[in-house]
This record gives sequence, structure tokens and C-alpha cells, in this order.
Amino acid sequence: MSRKQFLVVLAVLAVLAVAAAGVSLSDRSAWTSAGSRAGQNALAGLRISDVAEIAIRDSSGGLHLQRGPTGWSVRERADFPADTDRVAGLLVKLAEMKVVQSEALIDSQRARLDLAEPGDKATGAGTSLELKDAKGGVLGRLLLGKTIVKASATASMGRPEAEATGRYLVANDQPGNVLAVGDPLLQVVAKPQEWLLKDLLRVEGSKTISSSRGWTVTRDTESADWRFVGSGQRPDLQKATDLASSLGWVNLVDVVADPAKADTGLDHPVKIQSRTFDGLTYTLDIGKRVDANYYVRFAVSGEPPKARAPAKGEKAEDKAKNDKEFEERRKKLLDKLAGEQRLEAWTYMVSKTTLDPLLRDRQQLMPEKKPAKKT
Repeated sequence: MSRKQFLVVLAVLAVLAVAAAGVSLSDRSAWTSAGSRAGQNALAGLRISDVAEIAIRDSSGGLHLQRGPTGWSVRERADFPADTDRVAGLLVKLAEMKVVQSEALIDSQRARLDLAEPGDKATGAGTSLELKDAKGGVLGRLLLGKTIVKASATASMGRPEAEATGRYLVANDQPGNVLAVGDPLLQVVAKPQEWLLKDLLRVEGSKTISSSRGWTVTRDTESADWRFVGSGQRPDLQKATDLASSLGWVNLVDVVADPAKADTGLDHPVKIQSRTFDGLTYTLDIGKRVDANYYVRFAVSGEPPKARAPAKGEKAEDKAKNDKEFEERRKKLLDKLAGEQRLEAWTYMVSKTTLDPLLRDRQQLMPEKKPAKKT
């Protein structure tokens, strides 16, 4: 190669090096500009106390959580109380959520990252989350896209091979950037039933349980065995215990938004009634079964005793202590009664697993006959 050719090649290489450096600096400058939000709050300046409404929407529908004088409620379920712990947990996350990195968002990337605006069967649609104040003003909006996953270190222990560790999203103040945050926000779903307060009834200390299917069982104390009223027969011990257990832990699956439009079967229900040792009466109306759930309504009446009967031989020094414990328990019962009576206004779906023991007829409550021994 001649000296002239060598100088030409050297000049070309120098030009290419300068161009490459320029591209590198340009890319780095763009990333730095886009990534300037790293470490900042995704919803800057959000104050939890200002939030009065949470609206969530995806391609399947919408959800509205509203804060009122008595707490949070779900609009799509006839304003039934929402799970306050779940709502509070989400708001704390949103107020504290930091941006891990950010980058300019190209429109062609939206569908790939599930960051298209939610609509009916929209391709690559995300989940929108909007926070409003009491006057309807928007406090913040996020469009949530794909979750960020990584290989799980515990996959060999039978757990999933990948776990969600973050999420892509677009914030209202920077619609042209895609942000990555370190929380997958899996609880943000537009399914009303997921946000309902699930605790429905806790019937404590049933003394008598009866059914419109022709049976009544009773017991003298909470530790005594059950027996049929008006008969010398006794029910199967485990089946009778299941009756009280079913009433002692009744959770709802869903709330019926418009019972008038549903064929609930509650005009001719199976009626279950429990009278407790504390003087309360619970009445459950069980209607038609739909898939794995029954339509249910309930009512609670009565009042706990106002006075305590002193125990035989009770010492004077024990009376003050026992009276105090009695009053504290009575207050808790009255608060519980008031809370349950507030829930009488709605119609529910309750799982058949909970209600099946209560729907047995008298014969099904009897002990199973043992096969005769062969001689």
C-alpha cells in the first residue's frame, strides 16, 4: 500500500470513529433525558387523603371505588362495602412507587408492551387507573402495561419458574415516556368481586338451628352434643357440628348488582334459622344455585342480655372483674350486630361448599347405618 493510500484509509477511519462517537453521545443524551425520572415517584405529589375515587378499566370492563362517610364502596356492586385493607394497600403503593428507569415511548411499541388504551378487545390494551378527588378532579392517571418478570430462584422448590418483579406503565404527566417500576401491581384489576369485603356472617354460639326442610337441632351448652327437637333421635355428631361451623364462617363470593333482574329463587327459599346463646337470631334465605354458588339473603335480630347472672358462689372480689368482662363482651356483640345488620340490604352469591351442610334434609343428618356383620 502506498503512502497516499494509507493516508486515505486513515482519514476514512477517523471520520467513521467521529461519527460513531456522535451516535453514541446522541443515544446516551436521549437516554439520560428520558431516564431523568429514575428514583422519582411515578405519581409525584399524590396525597392519599385527597383520593375519593379510584377508576380502573381494562378491555373486560370498568370498576369504580368510591370513598364515602362510612368508608370505601364498589359502585358496580350497588355500593357494597369494599375491602378497606386492599384499597389502602394500593394507595400506599401508588404514593410510594418509584420509577426504576424510563425511556421514550415509540407508538409502534405500545401494543407490544400492552400500553394501548383499553377498549373492547383492543390489541395490546393496557389497564388504566385514574385517581380523583371529592370534586371529580383528576389527581393522577397511570396506564399499566406488561409485567416485568425474571427467573425465580425458588423454581426448584416447586414454585413458578418466573415471577413478576415490576411493570411497564405510562404516567399522565409524561405520556411520551414508558416507565418501569419495581412493583407488578397485580391487584389492579377491573373485577368488582375482587374488591368486595368478603366477611359476611360470623354466627357465634348457635344454640338452636332449624331448617324449612323439616328439622331442628338444639344443645344445652356450647360443649354439649346436638339433639333433634321433639324426638329422642340424635343427628350424626359430625354433620351436626358442620351445621354450626358453616354458619360460623360465611364469606360472600359476589354481590348481585341488580337482584330484580336475576332469577334468584328467593321468593321460595330454603330457610335456615339459628338462635344463639347470646340472644341473637340469624335467618338465611337460600335460593337457586348457579354453578358453584347459591343466591342468599339474610337478616339478624335480637339483643344480647343487658345483665349478667352471677355465678353460684361468686366471690365479691370477682364480681367487679366479671361485670367488666361482661360489659366489654356485650359492647363487642352490639358493634358486631350493627355491622351485620348494615349488610342485610344486599343479595349475595355464597359458595355451595359453605351452604351444602345446611341444605341437608333430616334423613341426611342421621348417622349412617353400619352394614350388618356377616355370621
